[in-house]
Amino acid sequence: MTAKIPAPAKINLFLETGVPQEGFHPLVSLIDIVDLCDIIEICNSTTTSVSFYPEHDIPAENTITKSIAFLKEEMGLAGNFSIKVFKNIPLGSGLGGGSSNAASVLKTLSGYCRFRPHMKRLLEISARIGKDVPLFIYGKRCIVKGFGEKISEVLENKSLTYLLFIPDFPVSTKDVYRNLDRMGIKGNLTEAEGKIKIILEAVKKSDIQFLEKHVQNMLSCSYFNLYPQAEEVKRHIEKETGKKIFVSGSGGALFAIFATKRDAEEKAIGLRIPGWKKFVACSMETS
Repeated sequence: MTAKIPAPAKINLFLETGVPQEGFHPLVSLIDIVDLCDIIEICNSTTTSVSFYPEHDIPAENTITKSIAFLKEEMGLAGNFSIKVFKNIPLGSGLGGGSSNAASVLKTLSGYCRFRPHMKRLLEISARIGKDVPLFIYGKRCIVKGFGEKISEVLENKSLTYLLFIPDFPVSTKDVYRNLDRMGIKGNLTEAEGKIKIILEAVKKSDIQFLEKHVQNMLSCSYFNLYPQAEEVKRHIEKETGKKIFVSGSGGALFAIFATKRDAEEKAIGLRIPGWKKFVACSMETS
């Protein structure tokens, strides 16, 4: 076999976390999948290998090697594979690159297993690899609950465009959550789904100003507390663009929301932040 597959990034339009249980935080999040993608090439080989281009300081045991191990041990995947990952999603950016890589490999190689897993089983396997992997198995705009394993369909699929700014330093998700606890900040998950409904209504109407008033990420305060330089960049971009700027995931990436790609590209012209990469990305649906 030879396959070339995209592994898309995600944006958190809403993220609320609850009181930690056994070291993990329950959450409710509204996720959009966007067309900023890593590209993964999978080929049959005499030995299994995973390579990243350009080279990154990624452990030998990573989300992809774990995915292959699970499929071999539990689903009867036979053979070996050469896997090359061409990275476009920066590491530690809050955009889910590693989780997306795992999901893309799981979905592709599951078709070659002796016991081909159905979607429910694939979601169960993916949750054991990483908390964000199931949402990429689902592969389109969705609501995530629990500890990442509960995925709900979102019917409103009107596209949004994002202007992304990503720093050259990686952000540790564990550090951001630990700092959130140190800061004594606790969320309320009971109102989360109602807030998400308001966001989706704004998306349906393409009312970006109303949408901006309701986008929320509870981890933002912890991220900015740990990385005050990121909050300075946020303020600078807001001043230069007149747009509200938000945080995706546990931080790293900052983003503004637009109704069209043209609007985002116009705002991006001439806007440069030393040490930060800039991307324009749009909502996408994957299978």
